[in-house]
Amino acid sequence: MKEYLNIGLLLIVAVLLLPLGAIAQQDSTTVAKPKNWQLHGYVKYLPSVNFVPPPQGSMIQNNLIHNRFNFEWYPNEHWTFKASLRTRLFFGEQVKLVPNYGDLIKQSSLVSNGYDDPLSWILLDEKAAILHSTLDRLSLQYSNGKWDITLGRQRINWGINTIWNPNDIFNTYSFTDFDYEERPGSDALRIQYYTGVTSSIEFAAKAFTKWEDATAAFLWKTNKWNYDFQLLGGVAQQDIIVGGGWAGSLGLVGFKGEVSYFYNYRQGLTSNQRHSVTATMAWDYLFPNRIYFSAGLLYNSNGNVQGSITQLFGSQPTAKNLYPYRYAVSLSASYPFTEKINAGVTAVYSPGESHAVFLSPNFSYLINEAWDIAFISQLVFNAENGYYTSPSQSFFLRIRLSF
Repeated sequence: MKEYLNIGLLLIVAVLLLPLGAIAQQDSTTVAKPKNWQLHGYVKYLPSVNFVPPPQGSMIQNNLIHNRFNFEWYPNEHWTFKASLRTRLFFGEQVKLVPNYGDLIKQSSLVSNGYDDPLSWILLDEKAAILHSTLDRLSLQYSNGKWDITLGRQRINWGINTIWNPNDIFNTYSFTDFDYEERPGSDALRIQYYTGVTSSIEFAAKAFTKWEDATAAFLWKTNKWNYDFQLLGGVAQQDIIVGGGWAGSLGLVGFKGEVSYFYNYRQGLTSNQRHSVTATMAWDYLFPNRIYFSAGLLYNSNGNVQGSITQLFGSQPTAKNLYPYRYAVSLSASYPFTEKINAGVTAVYSPGESHAVFLSPNFSYLINEAWDIAFISQLVFNAENGYYTSPSQSFFLRIRLSF
C-alpha cells in the first residue's frame, strides 16, 4: 500500500511540474513578442522535522510540496485581471497524527469573510497525504488617471511594520508562516483616489453575509517632513476602529510605527471588554559592513502575561490581537556574505510569567535566477524554575524553482 501511495505522490508532483516544461519549451522555441498577459510562479519542496523533548519526547517529520501560478491579463490600458492558484501537497507523519488535517488546512488557507470558501478544494484526503488547492487571488482592477478600483479576492495591505501590523485589519498574517510570502487575501472592494504624488484616499470593504462580520474602512495617506503618514477609521467585525501609522527616519535610522484602537459596540460587555489597543514601533539600520539590524516593540492589550510559548503556533492573529502576549520585543539581524549567500536571525522576547522566547536562525543560497535553497529553524523557549527549556524545535529545508 505504501508503495502505491509513493507512486501516486510522484505522479501528482509530475503533474504540478508539467507546466514548467511547457513554459520553458515555449520560451526556447518562439520569438519573444509583445503580449498582454503574464504567467509566472514557483514550485517549492519543504521537508521539516519537529523535535519535542521528554517526557513526551518525539520527532515528527513532514513534507510539503508547494506550487503557485500567478496569471495577469491586461486587455487594455485601463483593465487588469489577476488570478493566482496555490496548490499544496502535505505528506508525512504530521498528517497521520493530526485528525481532520485536511479540514484544518482548508480553514486556514484564507482569512475568513464569514462564509465557506467556494474557491478552496481538498483534492486528496488520505491518512498520510493531503492535496489542497485554492484560488487565493482573483480580481479585476480598473485604473484611470487618479482612480484605481479593484474588485475580488486581493491582498489589502495597510500595514507598515515588518512583524506586527495593527493597521492591517483586512488580512492579518502570522510572521511564523514564512512559506507564504504573498500573504492571505480577502474578497473585497477597494477604491483608491490619488490626491498627489505621495498622498491618497481609499475605501475598502470585505464581503460578508452577516452585519456582525462586516469590515470596512477609509484610509488617508500623505507625506510631511519626509515622513509617510496614514490615518484610518471604520468598522471591523463589531468593533469601531481608529488608527494610524508613520514611516520615516531619525538621521540614518529608519523609524516607523502603527497604532489601532478598537471599541466593541456589542451589548452586554464590561468597560474593560470594550476597549482594545495594539501598537508597534520599529527601528532599522544598515551598517557600512552591510549588516542589517532591526528592533521592534509591541503592546497588545488583549495578550496574556502568562502561558507557554507553544500557544504562538495555535493562535490565529488579528489586528485586535496580534500576538499571544501583551508585550513583546523583537530583534533581527542579517548579513550578505556574498551576492548569493545570506544569513540572519530573528528573536522575539515576551516579558511575563514564562519569559517566552521565539528564535529563528536562517540561511539562504541563491543558486541561479531560477533555483534557490534555504534553511530555516524555529526554536521556542520558556523559563521554568530559573532555567530556560525548549518545548519545541522545528527545522525546515526549502528548495525553490521559480519560473
